[in-house]
Amino acid sequence: MTYVYPALLEAILDTAVDAIIVINEGGIIQTVNPATTKLFGYSDAELLGQNVNILMPAPYHQEHDGYLKNYRETGQAKIIGIGREVIGRRKDGSTFPMHLAVSEMDIGGSKMFAGIVRDISDLKQAQQLLTDINQQLEQRVQQRTIELRNAQAELLKAEKLATLGKVSGGIAHEIRNPLNALRTSTYYLQHAHQPTPEKLQEHLERIDRQVALINSVVTALSDIARLPEPERETCRLDQLIANVMPTVTMPANVTVINQVNAETAPVVSVDPDQLAIVLRNLIRNARDAMPEGGTLTLSAERTSGQVRVVVRDTGVGIAGEELRQIVEPLYSTKARGMGLGLAISKAILDKHHGRLEFNSEIGVGTTCEVHLPAAENLP
Repeated sequence: MTYVYPALLEAILDTAVDAIIVINEGGIIQTVNPATTKLFGYSDAELLGQNVNILMPAPYHQEHDGYLKNYRETGQAKIIGIGREVIGRRKDGSTFPMHLAVSEMDIGGSKMFAGIVRDISDLKQAQQLLTDINQQLEQRVQQRTIELRNAQAELLKAEKLATLGKVSGGIAHEIRNPLNALRTSTYYLQHAHQPTPEKLQEHLERIDRQVALINSVVTALSDIARLPEPERETCRLDQLIANVMPTVTMPANVTVINQVNAETAPVVSVDPDQLAIVLRNLIRNARDAMPEGGTLTLSAERTSGQVRVVVRDTGVGIAGEELRQIVEPLYSTKARGMGLGLAISKAILDKHHGRLEFNSEIGVGTTCEVHLPAAENLP
C-alpha cells in the first residue's frame, strides 16, 4: 500500500491527543496542532511566528532563549531527548503542570525542535491527594500505636502476657492484608501514566477502605483491654433478649425459636449493655453458621446457683481443633471475620464471673452456653 506521506503526517498532527509544537533554532513557533490551541487557548494565527516562551510563565519565559543559545554554542541538552515536568501558561494567564518531551530534527540543513506536551494536572492532583492520605494514615497509625501500647500495658497488668504472642500474630495477619492492598494502590498512583479519573477514584476509595479496616482492628483490640467494670442491675433475661433481637438482621430462611418468656426467665444481676454485646455476638454467630437456612433456638434456666443461657443453631458446625480456639483474640472461622466477637464476649463474662461453653458437630450445628452466677451467689 502506498501512502501520501505529507497527508499522513498532517492527519497525525490533526488527530494527536497531545499538543505538538515545532520551533526553529531561535525559538520561533513554526507549526502547532489543534491539541495545542485547545490546551493553551490561542488560535493558530496567535501562535505562529511567536517566540515559544509565550507559553511559559516566569521565570521560564525569560530563561528559555538562554537555554537555546547555550545549546547552540555548547551542544549540551537539558531537556532534548529526555523529557521533564515543567509549567505551562495559557492565554488567560493561568498555569498548569505539564510533561514536555523535545526532539531535535534536521530539516534542509536547519535545526528544528518538536515539543510534545501533555497536561498532567489530574495526575498531580492525584499525587497530592495520595500525599495527604499518606499523611493522614501516618497520623492515625501513630495515634493507634499509642493506644495499642496502652492496651498492651493493660494486658500485662491483667496477667495476659501468655496470650500476647498469639494476639501479635493475629494482629499481623489482620493488618498485613490491608497493608498489601494499600501498597498496591500507592504504587499504581505513583507510577500510572495518565490514569483515568475512574481508576484514580477506584484506588483512592480502596486506600480509604483499607485504612478504615486497620483502624477497626486496633480499635476493637483497645476496647477489649479497656473494657470497664460492669455496672450491675437486676435484669430479666427475656427483656434483655427482646431488646437484642431487633438489632440482629435475620434472613428469611432462618427460623428463630425463643423459649425465654416472662414466666420462666431467670433474673440476673448484670451490666445490661455489656451482656447485650455477648448475646448479640452469639446470635450473629449462630445466624452466620446457617448460610443455607436453619433454626436458631434460645433458652434459659437456673440450676444450682447458676443461670444458663443457651444459643443453639442447626448450622455447619465447628471442627474440634477450631472449637478450642474460637474465643482467642483474632481467631475466626469466618472468611471475613475479624475474630474479636467471642474474645470480647469472653472478656465481658470474665468480669461477670461467668464463662462460655461450646459443643458442636459438623453438619449438625453448634450449642453455646453462657453461664452466669445467680444474683445471690455473686462474690
